[in-house]
Amino acid sequence: MRVRSLVLALLLVGTSPAALFAADGDIRSVTLSSGGLAEITRSQHVDGAGSVRLEIPLEQVDDILKSLVVRDPSGTVGSLVLPGREQAEETFRKLPFGADQLASLPALLGALQGTRVRVESGGRTVEGRALGVRTEDGGEANGSRSVLSVLTDAGGIASLPLGADAALTILDPEVAAKVGEAAAAAGQAHGESAKPVEIRLDGEGARDVAISYVVPAPVWKVAYRVVREADGKARLQAWAVIENATGEDWSDVAVTLASGAPVTLSQQLYRRYWRDRREIPVDSRPNLRPEADAGQQDVTAMAAEAAPAPMPAAPRSLMRFDGTAAKLSAPTVLGEAEERDLSARYPLPAPVTLAAGNTLSVPIVDAEVDARTVSLFQPALGSEHPVAALMLSNSTGASLPPGILTVYDEAGGYAGDAELLGIPAGEERMASFAVDGKVSIQSDVTPEEVVSSIKVVDGVARVSVISRETTTYRIKGAADGERHVVIEHPRREGWRFRSDALDGTTDSAYRLTLDVPKGETRTVTATYELPQADAFVLTDADDAQLIRWSADAADPETAKKLSDLAAARGEAAKAKREADALDQRYQRLVQEQERIRQNLEVAGPDSALRQTYLDSLQRQETAIAALYAEREAATDRQAELDDRVRGIVASF
Repeated sequence: MRVRSLVLALLLVGTSPAALFAADGDIRSVTLSSGGLAEITRSQHVDGAGSVRLEIPLEQVDDILKSLVVRDPSGTVGSLVLPGREQAEETFRKLPFGADQLASLPALLGALQGTRVRVESGGRTVEGRALGVRTEDGGEANGSRSVLSVLTDAGGIASLPLGADAALTILDPEVAAKVGEAAAAAGQAHGESAKPVEIRLDGEGARDVAISYVVPAPVWKVAYRVVREADGKARLQAWAVIENATGEDWSDVAVTLASGAPVTLSQQLYRRYWRDRREIPVDSRPNLRPEADAGQQDVTAMAAEAAPAPMPAAPRSLMRFDGTAAKLSAPTVLGEAEERDLSARYPLPAPVTLAAGNTLSVPIVDAEVDARTVSLFQPALGSEHPVAALMLSNSTGASLPPGILTVYDEAGGYAGDAELLGIPAGEERMASFAVDGKVSIQSDVTPEEVVSSIKVVDGVARVSVISRETTTYRIKGAADGERHVVIEHPRREGWRFRSDALDGTTDSAYRLTLDVPKGETRTVTATYELPQADAFVLTDADDAQLIRWSADAADPETAKKLSDLAAARGEAAKAKREADALDQRYQRLVQEQERIRQNLEVAGPDSALRQTYLDSLQRQETAIAALYAEREAATDRQAELDDRVRGIVASF
C-alpha cells in the first residue's frame, strides 16, 4: 500500500487532492469481434475532478494498458495508475532476506543476524541477539540439524538446536514490522487475481464518463437457416451464438457483433523489462587521454495503439425462430446491420442480460434472397454424382460472416447442412448440402498433338505444335425433373482453355454450366491447349516426321518439298543399307582369303592339300573382285542419293 501511494504521489504531483469515485462495475456495451476480442464500455457518473477505480482481472491488465480510452464530455484524463506487478519483489528489495528465507525458520534466523529475538524449541528458551545458524551432525538418530547461536543480554553465548516445534518472536519492533510487510506482500502476490486501476480525471460538474478497453473474448459464431422456395427464392435467417466470458454478469448490455479480419496483437506491457548495458571498466592508469565521444546510437521503439470501435447502435427488440421446416416466424424487430470498409457490424436488437459464463443465441439477419438450386460436379471428389448446392445471392446490404448453414425445403423439411465461407454484400456463393444421386456424370480425356505451322530456314525446320487435351463430360439427367448442372473443371496454369459452356471461374476451377432436361443426356467438352515450338535439322529428321510434317504443312510447295525429301531420305537410307550389307560380305571374304593364305604356308610343297588351298584361293579372288565392283557401285548410288537429299534441303 505504501508503494502504490508513492507512485500516485509521483504521477499526480502538482495537482490538488481529488475525490475517489468508486465504479459500480456495470458493463454498458460490448462489441464482440470475429478476431477474438471484445470492446467493453463502462459508464461512470462523476462530479468534478477525481479518480475512477476499476477492479481488472490480472490476465487483462496488458490489454487494458494497450487499449483503454476515456470519453469525458467536459473533462480531461490525466493518468492511469495501478500497483506494480513486482510489488513483492520491491518489498523484498528493501529487506535483508528474500521470499525463500521467509519460508524457512533457520534461514530467516540466519538472515536476522544481530536482531534481538526469543526462540523456543525442545522445551528450552533463549533470548538475545541472533549470531547465526549452523548445520551439524546430530548422530544416526537425529541426522543433520540446525543450531542457533545467540548472544544473551548477560553477555554469554547460548546454543539452541532448532526442532520442528521451534517458535520465533522478533523483539525488535521495526524488524518485526518489516517481516510482517514481507509476509503480506508474498501472500498478495500468490493469491492476487485482480488489480485495482485508478483513472485520474480533471473536469467540472456532474457528467457521465465512458471508459472503453479491448480484451480477449471467445469468437462469436453464426448458424444460418435457409428455407428453399419454389420460385428461386429462399428465406434466410442468421443466428449469432455468443458467450459471456468477461467474468461479470451482463445487465441490459448493448451488444454489437463485428465481422471481419482485424489484426490482433498483444504485448506484455505490465511486465518489467531492463535494458542490458555494456560495462565500462574504470581506467586507473595515469596520464591516459580519454577517447572522444563518437555519438550515441538512438533506438526508437514504436507501440501500436488499438483503435476503439464506435459505440453500438441503439438496441431493438429480439426476434425468434419457430423451428418448423416450411415457415419461419417473422422477427419482431431486427438491428440494422452496417457495412463498413473492412467489416460488417450487427447490433443486437435489444439489451442483453446474461450471467457470466452463459451462452446466448439470437437472430441477426432475416431476409428473402435469390437462391437457385444447382447440381455441382467437382471431379476431384472422385464421385460420379454431383452435389446439390444453393447458389445464394447476398442482397441484405451487409456482408454475411462465415458459418454453418442448415437447409430446409418448403415442403420436404430438413435437406442437409453446408459450410458457408461468408458472402460479401452484393455477391453470391454456393453452399453444398446433399448428394444428388439422381444425376450421374462420366468423363473421358483425349490427348493429342497438332502441328500448327512449319517454317524451314537454312535447313532447320521450325515446327509449332499444339498439345491438346479434351475432356468430354456426359451428364445423365434426373428422371424426375430438370437440373441446372455446374461443372468445376480444374484449372491448369500455363494452358489456354476453351469451352462453349464456360460461365465463370474460381481460384482453382473453370465453371461450366448447362441445363439438362428431365430424363435426357447432355455432353459438354472442355479443352486445354499448350502451344510449343521446336527446331529440327532436316538432315537429322526421320522419314516418319517428314511425312507427318508434309501432311500438316499449310504451304503446298513446302508440303511437296517435305514429301520429296522424305522419299529421297528413304531411298538414301535404303542405298546405305545395301552398301553396308555388301561391305560386310566383302570383309568376310577378305578374312576367309587371309585364313587360306595362312594354311597354304604350312602345307607341303607337293601335297594334295596345297593344291586344294590354291584352287580355293583362286575362287576367292574371283568372288572378291566381283563383290568389290558391286560394293563400289552401291557406294556411288548412296553418295548420289545423299547429294539429292542435300539438294532438296538447300532448295527450301
